Amino acid sequence: MLDFWRDWAFIPIVLVAVFTPVVVVGFLLINTVIVVRHEGFSLSTLLPALFALVMMVCVAVYPLTFYFNAPRWGKGIGLLIALEGLWFFFTFAALLLYSTIYRILPRRRKYDYIIILGAGLQGTKPTPLLRGRIDKAVDLWNRQHNHGLFIVSGGQGADEEISEAEAMKRYLVEERGVPGDKIIKEDRSTTTLENLRNSKVIMDERCGLSDTITPQKQASSGDSVASGNGGNNQDVSLPSSSLSEGRPGRVKRMKNRMACPYRVAVVTSDYHVFRASEYAHEIGLNADGIGCHTKGYYWPTAFIREFVAISKSHFWPYTAIAALWMIGMVLVR
Repeated sequence: MLDFWRDWAFIPIVLVAVFTPVVVVGFLLINTVIVVRHEGFSLSTLLPALFALVMMVCVAVYPLTFYFNAPRWGKGIGLLIALEGLWFFFTFAALLLYSTIYRILPRRRKYDYIIILGAGLQGTKPTPLLRGRIDKAVDLWNRQHNHGLFIVSGGQGADEEISEAEAMKRYLVEERGVPGDKIIKEDRSTTTLENLRNSKVIMDERCGLSDTITPQKQASSGDSVASGNGGNNQDVSLPSSSLSEGRPGRVKRMKNRMACPYRVAVVTSDYHVFRASEYAHEIGLNADGIGCHTKGYYWPTAFIREFVAISKSHFWPYTAIAALWMIGMVLVR
């Protein structure tokens, strides 16, 4: 633009580039104050402020190395921080955009199973966050004219009186009037991946897909698995060995999806939909993520936490950037 004497068009670009980080940092700092006032002081509630600090460092360090005339190695480290930060914030913006689009896409399918992911208890009652997930699942169930079964998925934490699955089942029956025979409990899982993997074991067994589950002769040693479609006993115990299964390879995931005759909705909080959907894809589960509303003031904190978790599982680009930077430092003298 400058070469063609269009400096007037270049000015807005510079202003956006300069002031966007300032606006975002200001928003995150204000949000931190609001979250701390509502939720108390903890590392989790400080996440927006920490994110703002990382942004300031990534934006400012490299220019400051020139301002203070740092040695070559200092400028090199500043460049590495800027490059890693560029990828970090690009992927954050991409995930934010993709997650938003994914959550607002219309869902016009009928689901055979509605999995509700656990989210903590208050005594023997679901937390407000978990109640939101349950209510969203019931709304979905009602919209499809009570078609399908609920799978309430969540184990018992060390500080919990009952399993999250049991608390969710009680809430569905007592508060929302869902018949007990429409609910399957999965009460062994402790993580999102286990929630989905263990639920898939149950669904596969119910529809006769025995190639993705532990053989019956192993299950007979202690724990039991729901068999076929029989009976009204919906309280399902998983074989202990199923909890230790790794993630299937690509070929097995493709076979699982091709053989899978049922469709699943995974109901969780809106900020958690992307990671839950990604895990479902990894294990070959034909599922759509359905998100329930999160309080506006808490949403940035929750989404940043999810982004950090996703970045940890996709860390190789940061290693690749560091490797390319190192090669460049060696070659450019």
